[in-house]
Amino acid sequence: MKKLTDLRFVIGAFFFIVGLLLLLYGFLGAEAGKSINRGCGIIFILFSLVMFVFSMKSQE
Repeated sequence: MKKLTDLRFVIGAFFFIVGLLLLLYGFLGAEAGKSINRGCGIIFILFSLVMFVFSMKSQE
């Protein structure tokens, strides 16, 4: 429950979910904007991993 009160974890989870949705849409969606969705999805997932790392370091 303590993780849910840490804003870095919540932000990381949000960006991870949105990044996965963008990647899925980029691979399975319409032709227009596929590369933009894939690129943004990868950037969002990388940002979420950074937030998860910061969240884990703060709990040590």
